[in-house]
Amino acid sequence: MLIGNYFKSAYRNLLGHKLFTFINIMGLAIGLAAVMLITLFVKDELSFDAFWEKSDSLYRIHVQFDVPGKDPEYYNSAPPPMAAALKEDFPEIEHVARFLKANTVAHFGNERRQIWVDLVDPDAIDMFELNFIHGSAETALPDRNSIIVDQTQATKLFGDKNPIGETLTIELGREPLEYKVTGVFEDTPTNTMVPLQGITLFNEDLFGGNMLKAWYRNFTMTFIHLRPGASIENVEAKMPDFISRHYPRVPFAGPDTKPEDVVKITAMNIKDLHLNIQGESFEFGPKGDKTTVMIFSVIAFLILVIASINFMNLSTARSSIRAKEVAIRKVMGATRKNLIFQFLGESILLTIFALAIALIIVEGTLPFYNDVISKEMDINYMSADLIYIFLFTVFIGLLGGLYPSFVLSRFHPAMTLKANKSNESKASIRFRSILVVVQFSISIALFVSTGVIYAQMKYAQSKDLGYDREHLLTVFGNDRRNLIENIDIIVERLYRQEGVLGVTYSDSGFPGTNFEFLDPIRIEKTSDYEPIMLSFRQVGYDFMKTHDIPLIAGRDYERGTNDERPTNDMLAAGEGYTASLVLNKSAVRKLGFGTPEEALGRLMYMNVGRIDNEGSQEILEAEFEVIGVIDDVHFNDLKTEVQPEFYQLFHKRAYFVIIRWAGDPMAVLDRVRNVWNSELPGASFEYRFSKDALAEQYARERGEMTMFAAFSTLAIFIACLGLFGLASFTAERRTKEIGIRKVMGASIWKIIKLLVFEFSKPVIVANIIAWPVAYLAMSKWLDSFVYRIDGMIIIALCLIAGLTALLIAWATVAGNSYAVAKENPIKALRYE
Repeated sequence: MLIGNYFKSAYRNLLGHKLFTFINIMGLAIGLAAVMLITLFVKDELSFDAFWEKSDSLYRIHVQFDVPGKDPEYYNSAPPPMAAALKEDFPEIEHVARFLKANTVAHFGNERRQIWVDLVDPDAIDMFELNFIHGSAETALPDRNSIIVDQTQATKLFGDKNPIGETLTIELGREPLEYKVTGVFEDTPTNTMVPLQGITLFNEDLFGGNMLKAWYRNFTMTFIHLRPGASIENVEAKMPDFISRHYPRVPFAGPDTKPEDVVKITAMNIKDLHLNIQGESFEFGPKGDKTTVMIFSVIAFLILVIASINFMNLSTARSSIRAKEVAIRKVMGATRKNLIFQFLGESILLTIFALAIALIIVEGTLPFYNDVISKEMDINYMSADLIYIFLFTVFIGLLGGLYPSFVLSRFHPAMTLKANKSNESKASIRFRSILVVVQFSISIALFVSTGVIYAQMKYAQSKDLGYDREHLLTVFGNDRRNLIENIDIIVERLYRQEGVLGVTYSDSGFPGTNFEFLDPIRIEKTSDYEPIMLSFRQVGYDFMKTHDIPLIAGRDYERGTNDERPTNDMLAAGEGYTASLVLNKSAVRKLGFGTPEEALGRLMYMNVGRIDNEGSQEILEAEFEVIGVIDDVHFNDLKTEVQPEFYQLFHKRAYFVIIRWAGDPMAVLDRVRNVWNSELPGASFEYRFSKDALAEQYARERGEMTMFAAFSTLAIFIACLGLFGLASFTAERRTKEIGIRKVMGASIWKIIKLLVFEFSKPVIVANIIAWPVAYLAMSKWLDSFVYRIDGMIIIALCLIAGLTALLIAWATVAGNSYAVAKENPIKALRYE
């Protein structure tokens, strides 16, 4: 009976104050929905590769080169011979496996399909447990002519039938090889840095010469699995001795340089790869950003703080006028325990309603949210997550009900009924003002942060990159060998196509792809081998013309000259000659060549190496003359500083064909495709328009900006919703005061100004707090960009955010104040 009375009382109280109830529930619901969406994102980012059974003891080997005269180079891969040496030297290591991923073509009957294949060592099957649909782990890869594929590729190749025993012809080596399908496994989850689609054993016959013996060529992912009880710290501590025993003489440093002084080997747990890897090379899973995860975790917390403050503020404000109800209940025999139970129950009931609405909001917005951040997330209602959400919501309800339940229940009935008014103290009013300050401080800081991110993205999109980014098309495929052999005829035929203005080729992909390789360069041919490391790109004829890169001094590469360097065999036979190089301005400065004009004609010597039978590199140098200088060009993103770089003419790296076009892009694309298919029958035809590639360069940042903007707007909306509720409550509480002021001659405008000024003070204080916090936080964020907006823009955004917050507060309060101030004073003076 008593509980029924509580529900009836709660129902009447909530229904009797519809505006208060709506604001309280919707503010908390929107906040909870935003927090749940952000939590889904953060949880997904933190869950990468945690599903592997052995994930706690799985590590990937990383190699760092501390090259003289240059920042450290980070490699997420390792040299091929390291795997066997690790297993032999370290008893702590139970399994070691190399991974080398290849995008190739598989023939099945008359069909040709492009597939991904990982070449692995046998230990890989024991390290990465796969769920087999057909076959088993024990019989998966009996020999190096066997292959297992995931369910998606099995369906792509064979349809719905069981493919065990079928034969695939795969172009992995110089000649196509036949592989027998021995297993089909479930697709690996998307939250992995090791996506496995097709797996076969490492076949050393596929690699020419002594490539797999080279200790200074890092191109295989190498994973280790530790034995139970083994420590990765102990393994890493032994690495300097391991380097000393196995690494040969350093080919790009002086003869007295020890390998352990240049090479550093570390190991990173597989669960940490997604958020902590350095560099971009050889990664086949999506690279995350630890800072982004931290930022959005903070945003979720701040939104939750704002929503909770709203709920508590409005709950305590509304409860302060229920003192008479408390007194009457006590007179009628209610105990303090009864009152505490009633007020806490009402508060928890509100939060449960808010949770239900929040779940509806999340389900409705999740498809759009997934599209923005390029993920596939959902709420698992059968997991413990929902229980945690529910318990946390109840906790917020308890916080909101603490004041009315424990403070109001202590009132003395006689004093309260005699006073015939609320017993709200100045401390309670001051506490609510502090909460409003906190709310708007957070909202203003988020507003500024959103503006800075947007300004930086616009800056990146509009910055002069040093070349004409418009009307560039890059095409590439999976048959690089035939592309290199036929590059001259392909270029010639493309030049004859309507709409083609320029054609070149390169090894560095399309604009927007972070690319950096280094070569040791000397400017004096002395007995002391002390090279300078420079970044390089290997390009074809008309590279500068096609990209519309002006020459500051000298000339471009020309056909019919000795611009391309001699082969290694020619150099070894003493048949070398002076080839040509084009430098950028940063390289001219680093090499000490003076002005671009003074650099022309200077000689440079490049270590082109030749691997011998012991796996080391013989010092074999090619001589070059500087024939041209260009300005620094931003082919990588603006988070990467333009490096001192040279552009070397080299046919053997024609991996990407770049075309400058005019006219209808789709018509030009069709003509290019026809030439490609004619000269490279069976090869895949892939393409990227540079404008699209550059747009995708900051796709993650744009998604983050959208999220940031959306959640910042929600935070500001929730804060304003709370301010509206407080203003409405204050105006209602001061109805009689407003009536007396009007009778005494006060105008509506003066009454509105009085209330607006009262609510402006906490917003002004919030600005004073938020501005330095936002400035410092966003200055630190911008530090990750080498080329960034000016700090004055942050200050301007702080001023705009502060003024906007003040205007919103004025509009919110003025609306409520006007509604009360325009009422007839007679009604106000009769107000109870």
